[in-house]
Amino acid sequence: MNQHFISDESQNTETRIPMARHRHEKKNNPTGWFLVSATCAIAVSGLLLTTQASADNRLIHRPSQARLFGLDSLRRAVKQDGGVPLPNNLDQYIKNREAALQLGKALFWDMQIGSDGVQSCASCHFHAGTDNRVKNQINPGLLAVLDHPEDSIKGYFNAAGAFKPVFESKQPNQSLRREDFPFVKIIQDVNHAADGSIEPIPGNSNDIVGTMGMLFTFYNNVVPGFAVDSGSPITDPIWNINGTANVRRSVARNAPSVINAVFNYTNFWDGRANPHFNGQDPFGDQSPNGGIVVHHPGEPLSFESITMDNASLASQVLAPIISFSEMSFGDPSQQSVTDPSQPNGRSIPEIGIKMLRGALNNGKPLTPLGLQTVHPKDSVLGSLSKAPYRGLDTTYESLIKAAFAEQYWDSDEPIETPGIVFNQMEFNFGLFFGLSVALYESTLVADQTYFDQWMETARFNKGFGRKELAGLNLFVNEGRCVVCHAGPELTKASIRSAQGNKDLIRAMAMTEGSALYDNGFYNLAVTPTTDDLGRGSADSFGNPLSFARQALFSRVENQFFPFTILGDPFIPAQNEDTGTPVCADVNGDGFCETNEAIFPEFQRVAADGAFKTPGLRNSVLTGPYFHNGGMATLRQVIQFYNRGGNFCSFNHKDKAANIKPLGLSEKQEEELVDFLVSLTDERVVYQKAPFDHPELRIPTDGRDTLGTGEIHALGANGSNKPLRPFLKLDPNDAIYTPSGICSNE
Repeated sequence: MNQHFISDESQNTETRIPMARHRHEKKNNPTGWFLVSATCAIAVSGLLLTTQASADNRLIHRPSQARLFGLDSLRRAVKQDGGVPLPNNLDQYIKNREAALQLGKALFWDMQIGSDGVQSCASCHFHAGTDNRVKNQINPGLLAVLDHPEDSIKGYFNAAGAFKPVFESKQPNQSLRREDFPFVKIIQDVNHAADGSIEPIPGNSNDIVGTMGMLFTFYNNVVPGFAVDSGSPITDPIWNINGTANVRRSVARNAPSVINAVFNYTNFWDGRANPHFNGQDPFGDQSPNGGIVVHHPGEPLSFESITMDNASLASQVLAPIISFSEMSFGDPSQQSVTDPSQPNGRSIPEIGIKMLRGALNNGKPLTPLGLQTVHPKDSVLGSLSKAPYRGLDTTYESLIKAAFAEQYWDSDEPIETPGIVFNQMEFNFGLFFGLSVALYESTLVADQTYFDQWMETARFNKGFGRKELAGLNLFVNEGRCVVCHAGPELTKASIRSAQGNKDLIRAMAMTEGSALYDNGFYNLAVTPTTDDLGRGSADSFGNPLSFARQALFSRVENQFFPFTILGDPFIPAQNEDTGTPVCADVNGDGFCETNEAIFPEFQRVAADGAFKTPGLRNSVLTGPYFHNGGMATLRQVIQFYNRGGNFCSFNHKDKAANIKPLGLSEKQEEELVDFLVSLTDERVVYQKAPFDHPELRIPTDGRDTLGTGEIHALGANGSNKPLRPFLKLDPNDAIYTPSGICSNE
C-alpha cells in the first residue's frame, strides 16, 4: 500500500449545498464500526474556520508535513513535554501520587457521593467520558436571556434572564429518537417575543440534551455512615409528569468528555472552571472564599489562601458535587437549615462529614465504593478490591492520610461554622476531592488513536488509510479546521495554546469591525446568542468569565477587580487577521501594556454565545454534539459547518467572521467524517486501562431512584463489547439536512 497516497477527490471543490432531505446511509464495513465515515467533528463544538480551496493549498502526504500545521501524535508531544500538564506545586500538597490516584478514582466513581446514594461523577461521564442516555435528558433551555444588549463591551452581560421553561422536542421522561435531530431544521429564523425573549419557530427546538441529575429535594443534612442524605421531596415546577410526579432534573448543557480534559486551560463549556485551584470552589483567584485550613506544628489552625496553576480539572470537579441539579439535594430559593444567610444546599465540608465520620449507631464510616463491586484486576484499585463483595478494603480517611501531607489533615482542633462543627480533614475535603480526582482524570489520556499511530509510524493502519488522509487534507485546507482545532490536542483552548498566560486574549476581525476574545472560545451560530451566553456569562460573584471582558471592564470602564486578570498584560498589539494595531505599543514588545489605551475599534468583546473548542479524539463516541447536544451525528456537524451555521443573521455581531459556507461536496463531507473517526483510541472503545472502571448503576429514566441500569466492573483488559455512537447511529447518517445556506443578512 502506498504510504503517501492522497486522493484526488480530496481536492474536489465542487460547490454543492444539499437541499432538505431525509437520508440514512449504511455502508458495508468489514473492519468495524469505527472505520465508517464520520464527521470532521471540527464542530464537536469548536470553530471550523472556512475558506474556499485555492491553488496554493498545501497537501499532506507524510507526518512531517502534518507537523508543519502544528499537528502531532499526542503521545509524542506529551512525552516531549515530560508528561501531562499538572500544577507546579502539586507535591506541596500530595506526598504520594499513587495513593492520591486511588483516592481520586474511588471518589469519581463512588455513588455514595451523591445525596441520593446514586449520583456519582461518573454518572454523567461513563461512556467515553460522556453520557449517551436518551431518556429524560432534556433541559428546556433555562440559561436564555432577553434580547437587550448594551454597548460593545458589556454586550448581553447585564441582560435579564428569559425564564420560559417550555419543552420543545420532548417532554420530561420521554426518550430521544433519531428523527428528533437536528434540533434546528429551519435555519436563520427566530421569533421575537414582545417581552424581548427569542423563541424558536415551529419545527425548531431550543431544548438542551443535558444529563440526568437529582430529583428536586430540600436538603436537611448528611447522615454519617449512610449513603443517602436527609432530605424532603419538593414539587418540581419544571421536571414533572403532567404536573404531578417529579422526575430527575437535567443539566443545562451537554456533558463534555473528561477524557483528555487535562489539556484544557479552563474546563466546562463556558470555561468557568478556573485554571487556578483555590481548594474550595471552581472560581480560583476570582473567588473571595478560596482557601484551606493548615496546621503548622505547635500553632493553632490557620486559614490560608492557596493557588495552583494548570489546575482547572481540580476547579471543575468541585462544582457538580454541590449542584442541586446534578449531585446534591437543595433548593436555592429557600434558606439553609444551618445558616439562614445561605441558600439551602449541601457544602463540600458536609460531604467530608458524610464520607469520613462514623455512623452514630456503630461508629463505622462509609466504605469506599461500598455500593459497587471493583474488579480485582482494576488498573488502579485492584489491590484494594473486596471482590466478589462490594467496596474497597480501606477507608477514605486512610486514603487521604496516605496521599496528602500531614499539615492538611492531622489536627483535631474543631472548626466552628454556623450550625456545624468540622474537623480539619472534613473542612479540607474540597482540597482532597479536587486534587485527587483531577490526578485520576489526568490519566484519562487517549493518545493511541489511528491518526496518532500514523503520525508516529508514517504507515497506514486499519483505522487510518487513504480516505482518512484525504480527510486530513480537508481538515487543514478547505475546511481550515486546524485554525481552531490546533496543536497535538486539536484545540486552541489548551494549556499549550495559552503559552503561559501570554496567549489568552486575542484580537480578531468580526463580521463587522474587530474585537478582543478569549483564545479558544467562539460563537458559531449553533443557537441564537441569547439562548446561552456561554463565555459571556458571569461567575457566582458577578465577575465576567471572559478574560477579554474583564480586561476591557478594567481598562476602559475603570472597574476594579480584586484579583489578577489573566492575560491582561499580554493583549496583542495587532489584530491576528488583518494586522491592524490594537494599541500604540509604545515599547514595541508586541503587547498592549496594562496602562496603554486600547484603540476604540477594539473596545469590543466577542464572548457572548461563545463556547470552548473541544479536542476531537473519540468524537465518534461522544454525541450528541455542541453545547446544546442538538446534533446526533458527526455528519450533521459537518453539514452545519458546510452551510455556514444556523443563526448567522441574528448572531452576526458576535459570530466568528470565518463561520460561513464551505462549499464542500458530499464526498468531501464523508472524507472529513472518515478523518474524525480515525481519531478514535481503541482502549476507549473497549474500556481498557486506564479507561477501566468499577461497577456503576445509573438511572434509566427520571423516576428511577435506585439506579437500575447496571454497568459492570471492568479490569485493565477491558471488555470484548465495543462502545457505540449515540443512538447507535452511523456517524455518516445525515438524518435530515436543513435547506439553504447561512448568511449574515
